[in-house]
Amino acid sequence: MHCMNADLSDLLRLLQNLIRLGTIAQVNGAKARVQLGPQLTSEWLNWITPRAGSTCAWSAPTVGEQVIVISPGGDLTRGVILPALFSKAFDAPESSDTIHTTHYPDGAVVQYDHAVHILSASLPGGTAIITADKVTSDAPRTICTGDLTVMGNLVVQHDATVTGTAALNGGMTAKAGAAGGTTMTVEGSIKASDDVLAGAVSLAKHPHSGVKAGSDKSGGPL
Repeated sequence: MHCMNADLSDLLRLLQNLIRLGTIAQVNGAKARVQLGPQLTSEWLNWITPRAGSTCAWSAPTVGEQVIVISPGGDLTRGVILPALFSKAFDAPESSDTIHTTHYPDGAVVQYDHAVHILSASLPGGTAIITADKVTSDAPRTICTGDLTVMGNLVVQHDATVTGTAALNGGMTAKAGAAGGTTMTVEGSIKASDDVLAGAVSLAKHPHSGVKAGSDKSGGPL
């Protein structure tokens, strides 16, 4: 009878250890230890990631995060960590069923709301970097609410509206479109610190024909 009770006790322990809830106690790279009870902490176990092949995903668990430990055969030494469950320590950041979002500890948020078709990324005090041979924005309108600095050439094929000051440190070339017409229209004054050329005629230095003394007007510029 004693032997049977011992076998039953071992069986119940193995069944209990098949799936257990706990919280992350320590993290070291791709392994972590889980607090499974007041006096029970697991060995270093692998935590499950969506992809771990030629395509890899990485998002390490956080100390205090509630997780599930799955142990084949009830052997906790062979268990794996399945993140994660919302808890009092880490509550759900949203309540809407139309939002997919990722919140980061520095306050950054990447979010898409399919009900209103808005994709947003908030990076407080941060920098967004895109490295590619070519970036295409296929949108009817693109709005930049802050300063825009272009280190290379700026090529505008159609209309462009700048409501603030535009500084063109490398010069500017304007060309009429295929339909012809006026190349550039300026509403307001133009101030040049050097000279302005119309064809080969200098605004500041051009001579005039038909110059006479007195009150007569000179001819046009040469």
